[in-house]
Amino acid sequence: MPCETDPAPLGFSPDDPRVRSVNDATARATGEMVLYWMQTYRRAEDNAALAYAILRANDLGLPCVVYEALRPDDPYASARFHTFVLEGASDVAAGLSARGVRHVFFLPRTPDEATGVLATLSSRAALVVTDDFPSSVVSVHTAVLARRATCPVLAVDDNAIVPLALFQKNETGARTLRPKVRRVLDAWLRPLDEPVARVAMKGTLDLPFEPARIDRATIPELVRQCAVDHSVAAVDGLRGGSTIAEARAHDFVRRKLSAYEVDRNDPSRQGTSGLSPYLHFGMISARRVALLARDAGATCGAEGAAGAFLEQLIVRRGLAYVFARNVPDHRSYEAIPAWARRTLADHATDPRPADVTAADLIDARSPDPLWNAAQRELMNRGVIHGYARTLWGKLPLAWMKDPREVHATLVMLNDRFALDGRDPDGYANIGWCFGLHDRPWPSRPIFGTVRCMTSKSARSKLDFEDYIEAQSR
Repeated sequence: MPCETDPAPLGFSPDDPRVRSVNDATARATGEMVLYWMQTYRRAEDNAALAYAILRANDLGLPCVVYEALRPDDPYASARFHTFVLEGASDVAAGLSARGVRHVFFLPRTPDEATGVLATLSSRAALVVTDDFPSSVVSVHTAVLARRATCPVLAVDDNAIVPLALFQKNETGARTLRPKVRRVLDAWLRPLDEPVARVAMKGTLDLPFEPARIDRATIPELVRQCAVDHSVAAVDGLRGGSTIAEARAHDFVRRKLSAYEVDRNDPSRQGTSGLSPYLHFGMISARRVALLARDAGATCGAEGAAGAFLEQLIVRRGLAYVFARNVPDHRSYEAIPAWARRTLADHATDPRPADVTAADLIDARSPDPLWNAAQRELMNRGVIHGYARTLWGKLPLAWMKDPREVHATLVMLNDRFALDGRDPDGYANIGWCFGLHDRPWPSRPIFGTVRCMTSKSARSKLDFEDYIEAQSR
């Protein structure tokens, strides 16, 4: 990947492609504040939406107030997701306090408690800035606020380093996106310019809710009070927050990056970054991780390994976000290319080596030990090793005759259990297993011209025995 030497910090231009007006209202002259609604970029630094909100607040001579919430009625809300986000909230609060920005966290215990709170806050704001995330319920929530708000609502894209607005159509695959990204990457892969808030919120802030007071000791009790799915428990040993994310990123580039090309597919070597949950919840930016990897690769003479990692982080992950931005139904089976849906339908009646139901998949009762290990890792640890994840997505097609049911089951499992679920990257990864961002291959039974993968072939190349044993404990 090309880079500049000591580039200027990344600021905002008057017609910046990252900034999108969601409604047509004009700024309220009597507004008390600029409200930044933190939905997905849950970090106090290196956050373009926060930077833009502070800039606008400075221009208007108003304080910037950050409103962060965690609703119990979000899709698949659970003790796992609630715990991870709440663990990160104290990092956000501390980071914003150091920057002189007021932070309020709303934790409604029931859906009814959440009604009307954001509308009340926005009625007192000169304008609202929020995160422009192209998936999950974020865009729906943003659109609802935009219809009701009497002040401007502006969404800022800080998802995939290069702004998604530069890609106005879906891409066939990485090969078509890669040259477009490389042409503009130097302009966007730069440290973010961090503005200083000039106006502080003085005194108490009259709020339509009681702000949550969060520290690590109180999180389990706070989560127990919330009407979420408590059967999906928090993951021991995987704590949320920007501090942990930053430490993991540094550890990866220091100890693992140089061997990434060789180690990333081998679960016994643990050669991946492990950052996907933190990227999904915005606890660290893709830009920050890319800069660390690029600079470490140049310093240590590991440009090849850094390039392989940046290909995944910038191009492949960017491809998923472009897909989500330009395909509204990207979670559905209809988002799979027509050629792939057609060939899978043509082979739906082919004999299968086993008869497996969706319930069998949910309970990790498939005939394949490697698939079961991946499913148990997902349920127990909230993640799946990257290479095992491709097999997790491919193998059920060989056991179930209805590819639409397979796709729906995998999306449900990913969204319910994965700490990096409900994310464009996850939907694109599952889609790839069905032919998305791929090409037709020589025809095979069951798969037709969709790329075929087998557990036997994978285990002949890589040692999965320790991985299978580890997930069985």
